[in-house]
Amino acid sequence: MLFFSGSEIIKVAIQIEKNGFAFYRSLADSMEQKDVKMLFDHLANEEEKHIRSFESLYETFKDYEPDIPDKEEYYDYIQAMAGMNVFTKKEGIDEVLNKVKDKKDALDMAIRFEKESIIFFVEVKGLVRESQMDAIEELVHQEQEHLRKLLLFTRDNNR
Repeated sequence: MLFFSGSEIIKVAIQIEKNGFAFYRSLADSMEQKDVKMLFDHLANEEEKHIRSFESLYETFKDYEPDIPDKEEYYDYIQAMAGMNVFTKKEGIDEVLNKVKDKKDALDMAIRFEKESIIFFVEVKGLVRESQMDAIEELVHQEQEHLRKLLLFTRDNNR
């Protein structure tokens, strides 16, 4: 049975953000409509900031083991959550990008990514020291803001 340490979970979070960055950057580069291009460019830049945030958190997690009652069960749950995220693996991005045929597909996939990321990062919050909860909460808030922007953009462009 696979067992994650707190730092390994942060590594998964970093990989999700790196893959999200690559996804948004590819979409920004491939979109012709200026407003969509600008939205995805903005989201790519935001994911890049998140990568740096998680990388700095990782440094504090090197020797940290969270104090949770059933670590094995919790880590199995986190592993399953990470496995569900569309951007946990590099090849997942290429497969997703191949499925993106138009603006609607791109927006739908971006919305899915943000929802999955929010769920995962909320769960990761349970692993951190109390002094680091605010940093994770801020990242969750930023992901929620990304989702809000995507939903509003989708709504406004479907009128």
